[in-house]
Amino acid sequence: MKTTPSIIRGIDIRATLCLIGATFCWGSVPVMLKYLAQPGYVPDGFTTNAVRYPVAALIYLPWLVIGIRRGQLRGLWLPALIPTAFNLICQVLWAWAPYHLDAGLMAFLLRLCVVWSLLGAFIVFRDERPLAHSPRFWLGAGLALAGFVVMSWHGITRGPGASMTGILIIFFCGVGLGLYGVCVRYVMHTLHPLVVFSLVSGYTSIGLIALAPLGEPTSVLRLPPLPLSVLIVSSLIGIAAAHGLYYIALQRIGVAICSLMLMATPLVSALGARLLLGENLTGIQWAGGAVLLVGSTLTINAQSHLARTHPPTAADIPTD
Repeated sequence: MKTTPSIIRGIDIRATLCLIGATFCWGSVPVMLKYLAQPGYVPDGFTTNAVRYPVAALIYLPWLVIGIRRGQLRGLWLPALIPTAFNLICQVLWAWAPYHLDAGLMAFLLRLCVVWSLLGAFIVFRDERPLAHSPRFWLGAGLALAGFVVMSWHGITRGPGASMTGILIIFFCGVGLGLYGVCVRYVMHTLHPLVVFSLVSGYTSIGLIALAPLGEPTSVLRLPPLPLSVLIVSSLIGIAAAHGLYYIALQRIGVAICSLMLMATPLVSALGARLLLGENLTGIQWAGGAVLLVGSTLTINAQSHLARTHPPTAADIPTD
């Protein structure tokens, strides 16, 4: 029976750097997608997906070939469909979100996925469960939730930047994203993270191409050079780079800590939206976002504290 490798305890420099990179990558994407959602550019999310994911999958084709030649994908072909299913749902909803939400608010609301990531991590992985018994963790989680409520509620009621349709889209996207990370770690085992993503991205691309006729894929042929460049760059940064870095970190330090650290992505999105799109979060939203990040910092500190005081034992090593 295969085992999921126990997460690395203490400070993992490589995983931390990967998460910082993924934070900036994912944080910049809502601004690009909102730019592409302007009238006259990309008319729908199905068209956006039909370009972005296949381009990223091509980047990972060498890892897929290597995985096949070395037999690393043996036994993964069917299990990889589980994270693919969640990823496919997330990508469809994510690409449609900028047609209903401002970029900054879109990024903030997506971070609700941390709730589902934590629940999944505590249920599935024994080496992540000690975090659930930490008072410091629950204090941080409470602050993060309070900040989220303050920020998101004001965003919902403030007018043109948000709609109930957009809120529902991003809510279900967050649920899918949270469970996606859990499924990835569950099926990845000790395989090379980039080999695993090469298969998941290939599967996802097939699904998104199949959905493309629901949109207007031929509109890409009429895009001016700048929007077309933004579309390609959003694929390279938001999918190829971000997911690859995320997979590496996920294998090394687990679902819970990755999800909490990625709560910083809304600030990147908000700053980018302010500079490039002229979007402005209100003072109340900034305050809510600040409280949210303070809470996430406390939960991260709780993880580090547990890592120092509770070294892993044989019982911490999860099996499937």
